[in-house]
Amino acid sequence: MQIKSHQKEVIAIWVILLLVLIAFGGSIKSSLFSRTEELTPTPDYSTWRNYTNEKSGVSLKYPATFALKPGQIGPKAEWTLRGLSNGIEIFSVEILRSFQSRTNFGGASLRMGSSNNQIEVNECLRPQRSFDYVNAYSQRSIGGVVFKKFMRSEVGAGNYYDFTSYRALRNGECNVFEYVINHGDIQNYPAESKIKEYNPSALVGTIESILDTVQFLK
Repeated sequence: MQIKSHQKEVIAIWVILLLVLIAFGGSIKSSLFSRTEELTPTPDYSTWRNYTNEKSGVSLKYPATFALKPGQIGPKAEWTLRGLSNGIEIFSVEILRSFQSRTNFGGASLRMGSSNNQIEVNECLRPQRSFDYVNAYSQRSIGGVVFKKFMRSEVGAGNYYDFTSYRALRNGECNVFEYVINHGDIQNYPAESKIKEYNPSALVGTIESILDTVQFLK
């Protein structure tokens, strides 16, 4: 059975395309990884401040331009982003708008909390459906402990709120590291304001770099 001339041309084109993809695939992959490294460079931890909470047995580093606050006192401190519940806030780190000035970035905060309340312990690794948390089916190591990742988002009055919650059971308690990022709808800013879109990769990369420094002391 003979192959028609136009069929031969189609086959020849596909062969050429395949050879091009094989030849340049490695360089494309390399350029993508290089771009990722440029967006989230390793920070200079030597300029960061140290924080240690002896009572809770945790230490970490954070940028000197961020504001770290000791946890709230009380049995129902806001230890998780989903609201008041039985737990203890250990610390919070506030990231001001000046981190990315002249952008639609509105601020962010990172919180760590823990609870030995049996209800909170039982619900620790479950998606908070009533608060629209979604199990991202991913996890990461923080201080040598594997934490599960949950995420949710909210929109209101021209503002976006993106929540990330890391949760783990440790020493019979539910431990959480959670952060929320606020940014405004860029369409709400007039052109003359010269407000630009904020860089989420740089912000998230910095917050995640803080978590990379966490150490559990007990």
